[in-house]
Amino acid sequence: MSTINILTKHITRFVNWLITSGCKQVYDEDTNRKIIVINLFAMVGMSITLMLGVRALTDNDNVLGAVLLSSATLFGLCKALLLHSRLLYNHVLAPLILVVSLAGLMLFLVASGGVANTGPLWIYVLPPVAMFFAGVVYGVITVIVFMALCSYLLFAADGIFIVAEYTTEFKLRLLYSFATVTFLSAFYEHSRQTSFNIVKDLSTKFEKQAQQDTLTLLPNRRGIQQFIEFESARARRQKAPLTLVLCDIDRFKSVNDTYGHDGGDIILKHVSSLFKSSIRQQDGVARWGGEEFLFVLPDTDESNGVVLAEKVRQTLASAPIEIQQKSVSVTASFGVAQLDFEQGLDKALSLADKALYKAKEKGRNKVLSASSLVRL
Repeated sequence: MSTINILTKHITRFVNWLITSGCKQVYDEDTNRKIIVINLFAMVGMSITLMLGVRALTDNDNVLGAVLLSSATLFGLCKALLLHSRLLYNHVLAPLILVVSLAGLMLFLVASGGVANTGPLWIYVLPPVAMFFAGVVYGVITVIVFMALCSYLLFAADGIFIVAEYTTEFKLRLLYSFATVTFLSAFYEHSRQTSFNIVKDLSTKFEKQAQQDTLTLLPNRRGIQQFIEFESARARRQKAPLTLVLCDIDRFKSVNDTYGHDGGDIILKHVSSLFKSSIRQQDGVARWGGEEFLFVLPDTDESNGVVLAEKVRQTLASAPIEIQQKSVSVTASFGVAQLDFEQGLDKALSLADKALYKAKEKGRNKVLSASSLVRL
């Protein structure tokens, strides 16, 4: 039983690898979905054309057999391109080869008639495939070119390139029905793409809302966490310093008691705007919770973090804000700690919090570093 489970597991893993080869995290969801469909279509198309090609050769139809085997080779090439995930633009070349190969095969089947003049029945595969892989605009262009070539083969070049014999009624109905399928395929693909874009925009909007504080428009704790993880990983690789600064608005509760929550919101928005304009482009600042804010300073050691925090403190203290026709001075206390990669992020946040608490204890409106706590 265990042997069967192991074998099943390996087979499942191999099939999954075949289907998803070429997918990358840097691609969006729609691109990866198309790559999966390309893999499936290429494998199915290669299998069908290979079997039909071998059968045609056994029936001594060498021309049809050669064309079908050539198509199978091209479908296999599409799959091979996606297997080489390091190849640049493989996800663009593969569907291009696939659509062109399919269109060429369809034209041949129209001209030759295939088996018992049933070849033209396969052309209805082209519109949905072209629309899905090339999009509505380029898909429609591809199908229009194909219809023009078909019309030329069926009417203008009748007897020159056409081997099969079709009645005029069959030719017209073939083109009319093909045009109908093309219209329906274009309409479906347009609706699908529109729906996908709407869902994608909503997803992006909700994700942004989940990572942003709605009052201050700064990142919230969840939003800045991703920034911290990215910068800490980069700093570890490059052996560069990374400093955290925790800030707390002084006597914020008394502001709420005096001016109400609306007054407190005005203070928070004022402070957030000032903080955002005071940091460098590579820095990050977030509302950590309540009246507490967190600065993330890449490529900055603790001493330089203290310099920046002191600059922000002075700017805030010298920028009173008007609330209910009264000028209100706002100050804040800051705790600064450099990240020690051996001790981890939580330890740095804890040290910054202790420095902030000590700054509050020493009279507020101060900047203290974690290293200064040892000397106190």
